[in-house]
Amino acid sequence: MKRSALFFGSFNPIHHGHLNVARAAIETGKIKEVIFIVSPQNPFKRDVDLLPEQQRLGLVSSVLSSEKQMTCSDVEFQLSRPNYTINTLRHLDVFPDSNTHTLLMGADIFVQMKTWQGAAEMLSHDLMIYPREGWQLPEESDNITLLDSPMISISATMIRHKVEQQEEINHLVPEEVAAFFYETHLK
Repeated sequence: MKRSALFFGSFNPIHHGHLNVARAAIETGKIKEVIFIVSPQNPFKRDVDLLPEQQRLGLVSSVLSSEKQMTCSDVEFQLSRPNYTINTLRHLDVFPDSNTHTLLMGADIFVQMKTWQGAAEMLSHDLMIYPREGWQLPEESDNITLLDSPMISISATMIRHKVEQQEEINHLVPEEVAAFFYETHLK
């Protein structure tokens, strides 16, 4: 049975790097779809750095509407805040017996996750890890699949900085995201 991959993030904003990672995960043949779980409030990020949650959710939903094997979830919008990934997984009943989901994350998140609430429980699940600049990939194992995807140096922080500087972002983000920023920030 093919699984779904859960791809957690603020997606502040969603960009081509996120989509390329999701496509690489699907291309492994180990999963049938990628579910982007938009986090309304990341406990490690300042609210002032985040676009309003409904705007981020709307952008992700709009971008993914044309993707056949990618969907968007607002499950974390219904949970208490700040929310922790382990709580979302428990809410989705992914643990302990369900074997239908894989956690999709960057090498940076994999390293950081070792200090998170519920880390041992999350790390025991199937993981798909993609390369991130400056972070070492773990060894592949029975529950860790390393994605053979090119390392793309795109970050949401970089995109927000370019928007602040009124620089071009069309090559970094889907059309819907570029249009949103053009309408709200670049006029």
